[in-house]
Amino acid sequence: MGNKNRTSIIAIIVLVVLIAVSGAVLAVTTIRDKNGSDTTSETVQNSSIAAVMTNGELDRQLALQPMYTDGVKYYYATSSPQLQHDAMGATVRNNSDVNIQSFVIAFCAFDDKGEPIKIKQPDENGEGAFIRTISYDLSQVGGDKKFITPSESFDNVVFYVANEPQIVTIKACVKSYESVDKISWSNPLYENFKKNYSGKSLN
Repeated sequence: MGNKNRTSIIAIIVLVVLIAVSGAVLAVTTIRDKNGSDTTSETVQNSSIAAVMTNGELDRQLALQPMYTDGVKYYYATSSPQLQHDAMGATVRNNSDVNIQSFVIAFCAFDDKGEPIKIKQPDENGEGAFIRTISYDLSQVGGDKKFITPSESFDNVVFYVANEPQIVTIKACVKSYESVDKISWSNPLYENFKKNYSGKSLN
């Protein structure tokens, strides 16, 4: 076989090898791309799952907000001559840098087994609702206090109830507020609060 023919055969062999290697590289690249896509999909799904907060995580995040509930309490009408009905109460704390004049609080209630209770007010028709809100405007309620200053607490938030079964556990959060200078804030975690507590068991 002449040198020319031998060279041609070698060239053909090299070309076949190169094509095979290129195909292998292409196959690996395709597999890697596919794995990359799957990983991205899983990451997105995991991210969506992570966005769903547990009750404990939600409570911790709520306590870091510009205004938050710093404690809740159940008042029995029989324990105080000033109360005509039982009531849910909350203390709110101004963690912002503005003087807060008005705000809205949301309440959810639960029985001794941690099951949700529909909150009903005295003399109210119907069966009530799993989540109720109350608005406070300190400029309208009378008294000397017209706003809540930064780092100050306010503990006169009261929502009268007439409930059976008995309310044992209360969850509350600040839904929104407005400052003396008309600066408004809406709670970005309010939907999480509703999703976790409205009509849901604590167990």
